[in-house]
Amino acid sequence: MLEPGVVVRRAGDRFVTTAAGRTTWHAFSFGAHYDPERIAYGPLMVCNTDLIETDRGYPDHPHREAEIVTWVLAGSLRHSDSFGNTGVVHPGLAQRMSAGSGIVHAEVNDAYRIDPNRPVGPVHFVQMWLRPDEAGTTPGYAQRALAPADLEAGLVPVASGEHPDAAIDLGTRRATFWVGRLAPGIQRRLPDAHALFVVVARGDVELEGVGAIRVGDTVELNARGGSTIRAHSDTEVLVWELGR
Repeated sequence: MLEPGVVVRRAGDRFVTTAAGRTTWHAFSFGAHYDPERIAYGPLMVCNTDLIETDRGYPDHPHREAEIVTWVLAGSLRHSDSFGNTGVVHPGLAQRMSAGSGIVHAEVNDAYRIDPNRPVGPVHFVQMWLRPDEAGTTPGYAQRALAPADLEAGLVPVASGEHPDAAIDLGTRRATFWVGRLAPGIQRRLPDAHALFVVVARGDVELEGVGAIRVGDTVELNARGGSTIRAHSDTEVLVWELGR
């Protein structure tokens, strides 16, 4: 029996979209997939896990009024947009695109064409969209690499609308995206927050008060914080801290 304010959604219950060369697993309602009980979690509107084959991806498409954070687990993803921003997103590099009043961008698994050191193979990433605090702002882009040692030493504030040590900023206040890489047996304490959204991106953990959480599972924790997670295998955990 789970405690009040705890919702666990298993990987096998996620919506799935398939297209040529790509598969997407959705934590919330998205596109043709709809569940009134799974619309969003606070300002977090989208949490998609993508697997895209070489030379496939998303050609030019528009976005508006969303703070879009991309975290790559394996491979590399090339970004380009209508404001002239370009970049290659790879493991350990944080990326944020602020769609604001409107932007067109593309995400394609063809980074090896511009960088021969990039491996040819699938790219595996998690992309998350948040509602911005202000509408109609000028679109923006940021990316920054994080040190692997820092990600292994504890949960790192990767993107935030208020945390002073975050690698990149967000246009959503009271939202902080944390990432940690845990070796087997390592334990970490989650932020003490009004609400948390936890994604097991790789591996499996034991979450205090919840139990076993495995790759692809998500957990919503309302009015609760300070719980601990303990890794059973090499694990990468993504945590959204969401305030009032």
